[in-house]
Amino acid sequence: MTPSQARETTSTTAADVPEECRDWLRRVADRLIPASPTMPAAGDAGLGDGHLDVVLRARPDLIRDLVRAWASTGELAPDESLDELRQSDPPAYHAVLLIVAGGYYTSPAVRALLGYAGQQPRTLQIAGDIDEDLLMRVVERGPRYRQA
Repeated sequence: MTPSQARETTSTTAADVPEECRDWLRRVADRLIPASPTMPAAGDAGLGDGHLDVVLRARPDLIRDLVRAWASTGELAPDESLDELRQSDPPAYHAVLLIVAGGYYTSPAVRALLGYAGQQPRTLQIAGDIDEDLLMRVVERGPRYRQA
């Protein structure tokens, strides 16, 4: 599918995003998050592959903006694509930024390099200075609320 053909169709699921759009996104993502001595570039972290699908499953509302961004700037160089989107289609531009950032940080390799294991459950301890008799009276009283 070419960008001009994509203008005529609208994708509704992550599986509908054409491979050419994924390739374009990898190139654009590498301009937004380039490799550093300690971190991979966004494209190398798997953004155009499974991590894009993770983001789009969580935010399916971004699919149309992504495909529109590719359809309107897919034939341009990555820097030119970003400049054009920033000026002519801010919603698509912001969708691309959100997809790139979200996809990058879903990569297990990136999270491991950052030392971020994800959200972990924690057990909270009730402080010793809280009067449990006071809490029990509230529990025994039962719920009280007003209809709004």
